[in-house]
Amino acid sequence: MSLGGQFVVLVFVIVFAVAGYFIWDRRYRGENQGNFKPTNEVFKDPTTGKLTRVYEDPATGKRQYREEPS
Repeated sequence: MSLGGQFVVLVFVIVFAVAGYFIWDRRYRGENQGNFKPTNEVFKDPTTGKLTRVYEDPATGKRQYREEPS
């Protein structure tokens, strides 16, 4: 495989990994199993630029990231 072909494959793998992280990551899908409570952690998501709040289930310590209404 040529150097150009290897570069294309590497770029494809990186893009797929990053997209997969955000598409399939449960924290961003908003899985509602649990008793999630809003925390005081609010930040501007660097990928979307939207205001995001962290929710946490006190029983399990699992966290979710949900877009805040404008």
